[in-house]
Amino acid sequence: MKITDIRMKTASFQLKEPLHVAFGTISSYDSLVLRIQTDEGITGYGEAGPHEQITGESIGTCLACGQILTEALLGKDPLAIADIHLAMDRAISRNTSIKAAIDIACYDIAAKRAGLPLYRYLGGSDPHVTSDITIAMNSPEKMAADCVKWVQRGFTQLKLKLSGDPQLDLARVTAVRTAVGDAIELRVDPNQGWTVKETLCLEEAMRPLGVAVIEQPVKADDRAGLARVTRASHIPVVADESCHLPADALDLARREACDGVNIKLMKCGGIYNALRINAIAEAAGMFCMIGCMGESVIGNGASMHLAAACRNIQKADLDITFLTEIPEDGWIRGGFTHEGGACTLTEAPGIGIEVLDF
Repeated sequence: MKITDIRMKTASFQLKEPLHVAFGTISSYDSLVLRIQTDEGITGYGEAGPHEQITGESIGTCLACGQILTEALLGKDPLAIADIHLAMDRAISRNTSIKAAIDIACYDIAAKRAGLPLYRYLGGSDPHVTSDITIAMNSPEKMAADCVKWVQRGFTQLKLKLSGDPQLDLARVTAVRTAVGDAIELRVDPNQGWTVKETLCLEEAMRPLGVAVIEQPVKADDRAGLARVTRASHIPVVADESCHLPADALDLARREACDGVNIKLMKCGGIYNALRINAIAEAAGMFCMIGCMGESVIGNGASMHLAAACRNIQKADLDITFLTEIPEDGWIRGGFTHEGGACTLTEAPGIGIEVLDF
């Protein structure tokens, strides 16, 4: 099989409500949908969801790098995924979102050729994944009310965005726990907003509140500080911005700097590297989460298939689809269905999506 054509299309999506996080407010996002065609008539779809503050990319850089990668990949076998990544890495450094788009499309092609949904192609057997829902940073009262709303819609896992103001953050978590009761899982994410000292003080205060995960409490490059937190914390600590590539996961494992790693396809360059990160984490006794950035059901669905395939990916933060207004034209369809946070993947081959307008 050979790649005969790679095309890209920009897309814009609006959130139902603005999402307030530690580094700003997000009300919409742009992504780059990518299509690979082959000489066997099989078409694969992928998506780049760049984020300048996380991956250093924009739609513009993805388009430019996409042209470079197209020249490097035409004529190559999309099923030879290691060779595809080698060619991409030789052509350009980093730029993980556009590489993820190509990677996802190649896996879509491979699973379609095998006649299997992607999660089964990757070795999984269960199409069900449970995702949390992210609660925007706000006043304690507003966050508690938002959490009640999402619980009433069937979500049993909530991820609270926090600010870096320890006293206010504790009030937020306390208000949410009081509002939703003890049966709902709470995860907290200050997006690098706390110091080591603040994290340890808050960890102790949050223990009685039954917080399940503290995600990336300190600066991404403070792996020594992250390790100090992890050693002292009774609540599992997950690295997010500290882990992009497999080499980062290996360094975190050697330092014993976290209990878990949050994999995002846009950070690591796609499914191929995500599988490597998960293998490193599992060998080191660390669990994995899987998260999302600004992606439609194409990128988010690919992440969901990966979660369904890997038992060590124990937590999912794949909520962008729930937070996004569905475009009236509905040009991207399929992927999965959900009741609250309980998602069921389609049994259609590949990612299971249909792109009507490209």
